[in-house]
Amino acid sequence: MAKVLNTFLQSPRQIISRAEIFFLLTLALYSIGDFGIAVALRESDDSRPVNPVCCVFHAGTKTFIHECHNAYASVCLSDNPNELLHLSCVMVLQKNFTINSTIAFLKTFPSLGPSNAVCKKPQLQRRLIFLLLLISGNIPPNPGPDSPTFSTPEDFKSRNGLGFIHLNVRSLLPKMDMIRIWAISTEADVIVVSETWLNKSITDFDIHINGYNVFRADRPKRGGGIAIYIKTKLNAKVLLQTSMAKKFELLALDLEISNSLHITLVGCYRAPSADGSALPSLMELLSSLKYNEVVIIGDLNWNWLQAVSDDFKSYCDSLNLFQLVNDPTRPNPKFPEKSSLIDLILTNSPSKYSTAAVFANDISDHCIIATSRNTKMPKTKPHIIIKRNVKQFCEQSFCQELYEFDWHTMMEIDNVERAWSYFHNEFTKILDRHAPIRHYKVKGRNNPWFSSDLANQLHERNVAWAKARHSDNASDWLAFRKLRNACTTAIRNVKSDHFLKNTTENLNNPSKFWKIVKSLNENNSGIELPSSIMKNTCNITDKTEMLLCFNEHFVSSGSLFNSIKHSAEYSLPVNHEDLIHNFSFSLFTTSEVSEALKLLDPTKSAGPDDLEPYFIKAAADSIALPLTYLFNLSLSTNTIPHAWKSAYVLPLLKGGDPTNLNNYRPISKLPILAKVLEGLISVQLKEFLISNNILSPSQSGFRKQHSTTTAALKVLNDISESLDDKRHCAALFIDLSKAFDTVDHAVLKNKLRSIGLSEHSVGWFANYLSDRTQCVKVQNQKSKFLKVSAGVPQGSILGPLLFTIYINDLDKGIIDNLHLYADDTILYTSALSVELAISKLQSAFNQLQNTFYHLKLVLNSNKTKYMLFSKSKAKLKNLLPITTKEGHLIELVTEYKYLGILIDDCLTFKPHIQKLAHRLKLKLRFYFRIKSCLSFEARKKLVTATFMSVLDFGDVVYMNASADALHALDTVFHGALRFITNMRSLTHHCLLYARVGWPSLSQRRLKHWYLLIYKCILGLVPSYLQQLIELKSSSSYSLRSQDTVLLSVPRVRTEMGKKAFRFAAAQFWNELQKDFKLKELISLGSFKKLLNERETKLSNCKCFI
Repeated sequence: MAKVLNTFLQSPRQIISRAEIFFLLTLALYSIGDFGIAVALRESDDSRPVNPVCCVFHAGTKTFIHECHNAYASVCLSDNPNELLHLSCVMVLQKNFTINSTIAFLKTFPSLGPSNAVCKKPQLQRRLIFLLLLISGNIPPNPGPDSPTFSTPEDFKSRNGLGFIHLNVRSLLPKMDMIRIWAISTEADVIVVSETWLNKSITDFDIHINGYNVFRADRPKRGGGIAIYIKTKLNAKVLLQTSMAKKFELLALDLEISNSLHITLVGCYRAPSADGSALPSLMELLSSLKYNEVVIIGDLNWNWLQAVSDDFKSYCDSLNLFQLVNDPTRPNPKFPEKSSLIDLILTNSPSKYSTAAVFANDISDHCIIATSRNTKMPKTKPHIIIKRNVKQFCEQSFCQELYEFDWHTMMEIDNVERAWSYFHNEFTKILDRHAPIRHYKVKGRNNPWFSSDLANQLHERNVAWAKARHSDNASDWLAFRKLRNACTTAIRNVKSDHFLKNTTENLNNPSKFWKIVKSLNENNSGIELPSSIMKNTCNITDKTEMLLCFNEHFVSSGSLFNSIKHSAEYSLPVNHEDLIHNFSFSLFTTSEVSEALKLLDPTKSAGPDDLEPYFIKAAADSIALPLTYLFNLSLSTNTIPHAWKSAYVLPLLKGGDPTNLNNYRPISKLPILAKVLEGLISVQLKEFLISNNILSPSQSGFRKQHSTTTAALKVLNDISESLDDKRHCAALFIDLSKAFDTVDHAVLKNKLRSIGLSEHSVGWFANYLSDRTQCVKVQNQKSKFLKVSAGVPQGSILGPLLFTIYINDLDKGIIDNLHLYADDTILYTSALSVELAISKLQSAFNQLQNTFYHLKLVLNSNKTKYMLFSKSKAKLKNLLPITTKEGHLIELVTEYKYLGILIDDCLTFKPHIQKLAHRLKLKLRFYFRIKSCLSFEARKKLVTATFMSVLDFGDVVYMNASADALHALDTVFHGALRFITNMRSLTHHCLLYARVGWPSLSQRRLKHWYLLIYKCILGLVPSYLQQLIELKSSSSYSLRSQDTVLLSVPRVRTEMGKKAFRFAAAQFWNELQKDFKLKELISLGSFKKLLNERETKLSNCKCFI
């Protein structure tokens, strides 16, 4: 009987029913040799459940030698009274005990019962014996299958069940390669990372691991932080996310394994310096979570091996949490007594989890801990891609067969649908013979540089770790440390050697080069569906339903205008006389079609017509004839094939919460031949619009020689001149909701008629816009097609042009200044008083809202802002607000991002330069992390393409900013040069310029500025910029500069006037002419050559002269 009870006592995980507990609580005394365990019951004053008092009773002396009054505590029984310990103090050792051990454990439970100190009734004793025999039978109690143990990551990788690992990293970003290797070597389903040291400037993209979704709880200040990686096959949502300064970070997720199994996963990091209030605060948060099963993983900085954690253990007992890690996670081989166990795994269902494994500490001084939850994991469906097999593809024979095919049968068909069907079928049949369709199973790809040799090295390290832990021998620990350091060095060298070799070999192959560089980000999975989305407060995880929700959300944008209740009165817009021009389509020639086909990008994927641009481009000359007939048939019959009106839509996350549908932007893929036809038509329509000067001069979007830079220069010139003229300026930045998606087709057709399109041409556009459908497709999954009733086709060639025509009359009747770039609209006025400027702006705004209403465009009042430009800030108080006709207040701001330029109300451009410098610093941080993977030429190419393009954007707009403001850009530019040259941080910038062969930023901006001015002189810019410069007339006096091309410099009153484009362009040009002395205009290419020569002369360092 003693053996039976001893076995029972050694099974603290034994599940005990409520009935069995009632029997146990009647126990008075049961003896085993010289020791016994007594359970005494205290009677509660209010008849609530009472707390048991667990005692160790010595049968020989008839005395209690140990007693614990904790309500949920456990008792440790030993034959050595000096070794009597609280159970939670030795919980980490419990799995090492066997049946013959002299130590046994008993977990007590609260219950009801009379006050009973010691009861010796034989009847109750026999009842307990009978209960224990029923539990035991003829074999020891069976708590379930034996918990697996894992000695190495390779063992853990072959587990059955849900795998958890925890890593303390002390700065996640620079150790991402190590984390990814651990993800590969363990194939963990959940990776909890503590001490991430992340902040808002570090995006999820920077710390991405392929095949995982990441959740974060960052500390507002430096240090701390928790990140949890969940495999994409599992659904997870955030339950609680908090960071308490100088205490802890906590992130709780609901992990859905199946419909019937949800696990609450809590990742936590507690700072070692946290005060005593951290524990009750943490436990209060944990108590607030509602769960059936919970797992708490993290670095809690309570040493489970020492009495200092007694309070924490008591709290864990009160929440019925068991600790699964047995061995120290910060081992100290020299001084074992200083080893600590502070990385913990706690759960309320210990019988379902394996013994926690402790793996080698190669990331920080903390070991990696891991456990496995016994459950049937959902199977990951193999990723199947469908593509054509081009291994045996011969382009010459393919084109030859297409050329020899008799297309005359198709040319006798007078119906567009049947003609398209014939072409598609015959073309596909021929293509199938040369490049048949195959289904490929895509396996999860490891890091391309992770070799088998490196895997063997890591295995040797893991074996050495297990051996050192087992033997605790100094020589074994030394051998492990040598292997650990060798592995860390090998990982760094293998990666850098791999990318250095491949980037160097592919410097002259742009597609391969950039593919390799992008792989350094480790985020090449493309667009994927999130684990879940929210729709009307409902959490949706089914992939098919999610696709449909995305499609319904995108399609609903077309009915946005009708969904809004308009309470204000809107007057009729001003009627404008229709133009007398008459536009009709011209039939296409075979050469035009062939040239259009040859301009296709062969790397693009197929649309709903399943025709890939690669094969269409390859066969351009062979299929130009039948396609010319098909395109011309479309023009003559005013119809296009129905298949060409469908689109695949990809949901692209713009940022923010991935469960919010509003945070996604639709990216459309249209049939490739439909886009070819659109391109040919757009050429004719643009020629008509340009030759007849139909488009408004205030529209800069989608027009040749127009750009965001020219638009911004025009607006800023007008504002600067107003301020120089002692006037106050008020500007309204207007935002429209889903402008392209809310275009009304009936209104658009009337607009096309009004600019002079024939009824036949309008009929073709009417057919082009009607009966369009779309579906959301992600990888091989797609939703059903839904009808699109409004808007211009997203991703099309004609869409932007049609939208430009749609809002072409927006500035008609507006007395004040208005400028557009597509749907980005700015309305600005000036007056001698601030009040009058605001009044004029409100009046013009009301008139503009009338036009919006009749165009069925929806004003976004939340994102529409206005700004005041005035030298006297004292006059900007107690001003009348700007309001919409619906009564919404428009916010007054001091900064606004207009066309990519952050404009401030003082026109200093300091906010823009600071944000630009910050953005570039983030790029530099990534560059320096991959510096060893790239050669000098590769680093230079990378910076040229991805860094300098950002610096060059709009640089002429802010080039007249103060030197102090521009210094921030010089600093980050010098950092980029140090990255390229691999020189030290104190290297003089002139040496950096000489090594790379680049000029300074100021010289670079000045070159762009001179080019822009010369384009104005040549007439290669929009008319609104050409009008701001004037060639200086010849003087009647004999001057040395009389024959040179000079500009007339206007008079200005203030420094603000000198910043205006009209003044600055003339002044800088005339100064340049002192060197060039151009007497006649030369070509733009020749002028660039002169600028380059001048730049070379000025680039010589004079800092040390």
